[in-house]
Amino acid sequence: MKIYICTDLEGATGVFKFKQTREKGPEFYDAMKLLMGDIEAVCEGLKEAGVDEIYVLDGHNGGNNFIPEYMVPGIKYITGYPRPGILYGLDETFDGIILLGFHAKHGTPDGVLNHTQSSLTEAKYFYDGIERGEIFQIAVIAGHYNVPVILVTGDVATCREAKELLGEDLPTVAVKKGISREAAILLSPRETKILLKQGAKKAIEMLPKLKPYKVKFPIKLVIRKIGPEETKPENPYYSEKEFIVENALDIITGTQK
Repeated sequence: MKIYICTDLEGATGVFKFKQTREKGPEFYDAMKLLMGDIEAVCEGLKEAGVDEIYVLDGHNGGNNFIPEYMVPGIKYITGYPRPGILYGLDETFDGIILLGFHAKHGTPDGVLNHTQSSLTEAKYFYDGIERGEIFQIAVIAGHYNVPVILVTGDVATCREAKELLGEDLPTVAVKKGISREAAILLSPRETKILLKQGAKKAIEMLPKLKPYKVKFPIKLVIRKIGPEETKPENPYYSEKEFIVENALDIITGTQK
Protein backbone atom coordinates (compact mmCIF):
# COMPACT_ATOMS: atom_id res chain seq x y z
CA MET A 1 0.00 0.00 0.00
CA LYS A 2 1.23 3.46 -0.97
CA ILE A 3 0.19 6.71 0.76
CA TYR A 4 0.94 10.36 -0.05
CA ILE A 5 1.00 13.01 2.70
CA CYS A 6 0.66 16.69 1.84
CA THR A 7 1.71 18.91 4.75
CA ASP A 8 1.05 22.49 5.74
CA LEU A 9 2.34 24.29 8.82
CA GLU A 10 -0.54 26.35 10.18
CA GLY A 11 -2.50 23.28 11.30
CA ALA A 12 0.33 21.54 13.10
CA THR A 13 0.27 20.82 16.83
CA GLY A 14 1.04 23.91 18.92
CA VAL A 15 1.02 26.42 16.05
CA PHE A 16 -1.31 29.41 16.48
CA LYS A 17 0.59 32.59 15.47
CA PHE A 18 1.50 33.78 11.99
CA LYS A 19 4.96 34.58 13.34
CA GLN A 20 5.45 30.83 13.73
CA THR A 21 4.74 30.27 10.03
CA ARG A 22 6.12 33.32 8.21
CA GLU A 23 9.30 34.67 9.77
CA LYS A 24 12.42 32.52 9.84
CA GLY A 25 13.75 32.41 13.40
CA PRO A 26 13.45 30.48 16.67
CA GLU A 27 9.64 30.37 16.69
CA PHE A 28 9.54 29.21 13.08
CA TYR A 29 12.09 26.48 13.80
CA ASP A 30 10.08 25.32 16.83
CA ALA A 31 6.96 25.15 14.63
CA MET A 32 8.88 23.04 12.13
CA LYS A 33 9.86 20.64 14.92
CA LEU A 34 6.20 20.37 15.94
CA LEU A 35 5.27 19.61 12.34
CA MET A 36 7.94 16.91 12.16
CA GLY A 37 6.44 15.36 15.30
CA ASP A 38 3.01 15.26 13.67
CA ILE A 39 4.47 13.66 10.56
CA GLU A 40 6.26 11.04 12.65
CA ALA A 41 3.08 10.13 14.52
CA VAL A 42 1.04 9.72 11.33
CA CYS A 43 3.79 7.69 9.65
CA GLU A 44 4.04 5.38 12.67
CA GLY A 45 0.31 4.76 12.50
CA LEU A 46 0.43 4.10 8.77
CA LYS A 47 3.30 1.66 9.14
CA GLU A 48 1.52 -0.24 11.88
CA ALA A 49 -1.55 -0.40 9.64
CA GLY A 50 0.48 -2.12 6.93
CA VAL A 51 1.44 0.74 4.60
CA ASP A 52 4.58 -0.09 2.63
CA GLU A 53 5.45 3.22 0.94
CA ILE A 54 4.95 6.74 2.30
CA TYR A 55 5.79 10.00 0.54
CA VAL A 56 5.59 13.29 2.44
CA LEU A 57 5.36 16.60 0.57
CA ASP A 58 6.52 19.86 2.14
CA GLY A 59 3.54 21.99 1.16
CA HIS A 60 4.05 25.16 3.20
CA ASN A 61 5.26 28.38 1.63
CA GLY A 62 7.39 26.91 -1.13
CA GLY A 63 9.02 24.17 0.92
CA ASN A 64 12.11 24.13 3.14
CA ASN A 65 10.13 23.28 6.28
CA PHE A 66 11.52 19.82 7.01
CA ILE A 67 14.32 19.10 9.49
CA PRO A 68 16.47 16.15 8.36
CA GLU A 69 17.42 14.96 11.85
CA TYR A 70 13.72 14.51 12.68
CA MET A 71 12.90 12.48 9.57
CA VAL A 72 11.48 8.98 10.00
CA PRO A 73 13.63 6.23 8.43
CA GLY A 74 12.05 4.64 5.39
CA ILE A 75 9.88 7.65 4.53
CA LYS A 76 10.49 9.66 1.34
CA TYR A 77 10.38 13.44 1.92
CA ILE A 78 9.77 15.90 -0.94
CA THR A 79 10.92 19.47 -0.27
CA GLY A 80 12.51 22.51 -1.89
CA TYR A 81 11.41 24.82 -4.66
CA PRO A 82 10.78 25.15 -7.57
CA ARG A 83 9.22 21.81 -8.43
CA PRO A 84 6.73 20.92 -11.18
CA GLY A 85 3.11 20.68 -10.09
CA ILE A 86 1.35 21.38 -6.79
CA LEU A 87 1.50 17.75 -5.64
CA TYR A 88 4.80 16.62 -7.09
CA GLY A 89 5.01 12.86 -7.55
CA LEU A 90 1.34 12.12 -6.94
CA ASP A 91 -0.15 9.71 -9.47
CA GLU A 92 -2.61 6.85 -9.86
CA THR A 93 -0.33 4.40 -8.04
CA PHE A 94 -1.18 5.93 -4.65
CA ASP A 95 -3.99 4.44 -2.55
CA GLY A 96 -4.77 7.63 -0.63
CA ILE A 97 -3.66 11.12 0.32
CA ILE A 98 -3.48 12.66 3.81
CA LEU A 99 -3.76 16.40 4.41
CA LEU A 100 -1.63 17.00 7.50
CA GLY A 101 -1.41 20.31 9.35
CA PHE A 102 -4.06 22.03 7.25
CA HIS A 103 -6.14 25.09 8.10
CA ALA A 104 -9.64 26.37 7.41
CA LYS A 105 -10.49 28.65 4.47
CA HIS A 106 -10.18 32.41 4.68
CA GLY A 107 -12.60 34.13 7.01
CA THR A 108 -13.56 31.11 9.13
CA PRO A 109 -14.26 32.74 12.53
CA ASP A 110 -12.88 29.89 14.65
CA GLY A 111 -10.22 28.86 12.15
CA VAL A 112 -6.71 29.17 13.56
CA LEU A 113 -4.54 31.08 11.06
CA ASN A 114 -7.34 30.77 8.51
CA HIS A 115 -6.53 31.81 4.93
CA THR A 116 -6.66 30.54 1.37
CA GLN A 117 -3.33 30.43 -0.46
CA SER A 118 -2.09 33.76 0.92
CA SER A 119 -2.81 35.35 4.27
CA LEU A 120 -0.76 38.39 3.26
CA THR A 121 -2.95 39.35 0.31
CA GLU A 122 -6.02 38.02 2.19
CA ALA A 123 -7.17 36.03 -0.82
CA LYS A 124 -10.61 34.50 -1.26
CA TYR A 125 -11.33 31.81 -3.87
CA PHE A 126 -14.83 31.32 -5.27
CA TYR A 127 -15.62 28.33 -7.50
CA ASP A 128 -18.92 28.68 -9.36
CA GLY A 129 -19.91 31.20 -6.71
CA ILE A 130 -19.00 29.07 -3.66
CA GLU A 131 -16.05 30.09 -1.49
CA ARG A 132 -13.60 27.23 -1.10
CA GLY A 133 -10.33 26.64 0.70
CA GLU A 134 -7.17 24.63 0.25
CA ILE A 135 -8.80 21.36 1.31
CA PHE A 136 -11.07 21.64 -1.73
CA GLN A 137 -8.17 22.51 -4.02
CA ILE A 138 -6.01 19.57 -2.96
CA ALA A 139 -8.95 17.16 -3.01
CA VAL A 140 -9.72 18.15 -6.62
CA ILE A 141 -6.12 17.60 -7.74
CA ALA A 142 -5.96 14.25 -5.94
CA GLY A 143 -9.29 13.27 -7.48
CA HIS A 144 -7.80 13.86 -10.93
CA TYR A 145 -5.47 10.94 -10.17
CA ASN A 146 -8.34 8.89 -8.64
CA VAL A 147 -6.72 9.21 -5.22
CA PRO A 148 -9.10 9.75 -2.27
CA VAL A 149 -8.43 12.00 0.71
CA ILE A 150 -8.30 9.57 3.64
CA LEU A 151 -7.37 11.80 6.60
CA VAL A 152 -7.28 15.51 7.42
CA THR A 153 -5.54 16.98 10.48
CA GLY A 154 -5.63 20.53 11.82
CA ASP A 155 -7.90 22.47 14.16
CA VAL A 156 -11.57 21.78 14.84
CA ALA A 157 -12.68 24.20 12.10
CA THR A 158 -10.45 22.47 9.55
CA CYS A 159 -11.89 19.07 10.43
CA ARG A 160 -15.42 20.44 10.15
CA GLU A 161 -14.71 21.95 6.72
CA ALA A 162 -13.18 18.68 5.51
CA LYS A 163 -16.16 16.59 6.58
CA GLU A 164 -18.63 19.05 5.06
CA LEU A 165 -16.81 18.77 1.75
CA LEU A 166 -15.78 15.11 1.67
CA GLY A 167 -18.36 13.41 3.89
CA GLU A 168 -18.83 12.34 7.48
CA ASP A 169 -16.97 9.06 6.91
CA LEU A 170 -13.72 10.95 6.44
CA PRO A 171 -11.36 10.44 9.41
CA THR A 172 -10.08 13.69 10.90
CA VAL A 173 -7.85 14.61 13.84
CA ALA A 174 -8.23 17.94 15.64
CA VAL A 175 -4.98 18.91 17.37
CA LYS A 176 -6.37 22.23 18.67
CA LYS A 177 -9.54 24.32 18.85
CA GLY A 178 -9.65 27.87 17.53
CA ILE A 179 -10.77 30.82 19.61
CA SER A 180 -9.94 33.39 16.95
CA ARG A 181 -7.47 33.70 14.09
CA GLU A 182 -4.43 33.79 16.36
CA ALA A 183 -5.79 32.26 19.56
CA ALA A 184 -6.44 28.62 20.32
CA ILE A 185 -6.94 25.92 22.91
CA LEU A 186 -3.94 23.67 22.42
CA LEU A 187 -3.23 20.03 23.21
CA SER A 188 0.20 18.79 24.21
CA PRO A 189 2.38 17.12 21.55
CA ARG A 190 2.35 13.93 23.65
CA GLU A 191 -1.44 13.85 23.44
CA THR A 192 -1.69 14.75 19.75
CA LYS A 193 0.89 12.08 18.89
CA ILE A 194 -1.51 9.44 20.21
CA LEU A 195 -4.47 11.00 18.39
CA LEU A 196 -2.59 11.32 15.09
CA LYS A 197 -1.31 7.76 15.23
CA GLN A 198 -4.84 6.50 15.90
CA GLY A 199 -6.17 8.71 13.09
CA ALA A 200 -3.71 7.23 10.60
CA LYS A 201 -4.77 3.72 11.50
CA LYS A 202 -8.43 4.73 11.19
CA ALA A 203 -7.71 6.19 7.74
CA ILE A 204 -6.43 2.86 6.47
CA GLU A 205 -9.36 1.06 8.05
CA MET A 206 -11.82 3.42 6.34
CA LEU A 207 -10.00 3.56 3.01
CA PRO A 208 -12.39 1.17 1.17
CA LYS A 209 -15.31 3.53 1.93
CA LEU A 210 -13.54 6.72 0.82
CA LYS A 211 -13.85 7.81 -2.80
CA PRO A 212 -11.87 10.29 -4.92
CA TYR A 213 -13.39 13.78 -5.00
CA LYS A 214 -14.58 14.70 -8.49
CA VAL A 215 -15.92 17.95 -9.93
CA LYS A 216 -17.27 18.88 -13.37
CA PHE A 217 -15.35 21.26 -15.58
CA PRO A 218 -15.21 24.00 -16.71
CA ILE A 219 -15.53 25.98 -13.45
CA LYS A 220 -15.63 29.74 -13.05
CA LEU A 221 -13.01 30.87 -10.55
CA VAL A 222 -13.08 34.30 -8.94
CA ILE A 223 -10.03 35.34 -6.91
CA ARG A 224 -10.63 38.29 -4.63
CA LYS A 225 -7.73 39.95 -2.85
CA ILE A 226 -8.52 42.43 -0.12
CA GLY A 227 -5.16 43.05 1.54
CA PRO A 228 -4.98 44.16 5.16
CA GLU A 229 -8.20 46.20 4.99
CA GLU A 230 -11.92 45.47 4.77
CA THR A 231 -13.58 44.11 1.64
CA LYS A 232 -14.60 47.34 -0.06
CA PRO A 233 -14.13 48.29 -3.71
CA GLU A 234 -12.52 51.56 -2.62
CA ASN A 235 -9.92 49.62 -0.63
CA PRO A 236 -6.59 50.34 -2.40
CA TYR A 237 -5.57 46.68 -1.95
CA TYR A 238 -8.81 45.32 -3.41
CA SER A 239 -8.78 43.36 -6.66
CA GLU A 240 -11.08 40.77 -8.19
CA LYS A 241 -10.37 38.73 -11.28
CA GLU A 242 -12.28 35.98 -13.08
CA PHE A 243 -10.74 32.82 -14.48
CA ILE A 244 -11.92 29.64 -16.18
CA VAL A 245 -10.67 26.34 -14.80
CA GLU A 246 -10.65 23.72 -17.54
CA ASN A 247 -9.05 20.87 -15.60
CA ALA A 248 -8.15 19.79 -12.07
CA LEU A 249 -4.45 20.59 -12.35
CA ASP A 250 -5.29 24.28 -12.88
CA ILE A 251 -7.72 24.48 -9.96
CA ILE A 252 -5.70 27.17 -8.13
CA THR A 253 -4.84 29.40 -11.10
CA GLY A 254 -7.20 28.77 -14.00
CA THR A 255 -6.99 30.83 -17.21
CA GLN A 256 -7.92 34.50 -16.99
CA LYS A 257 -11.03 35.44 -18.92
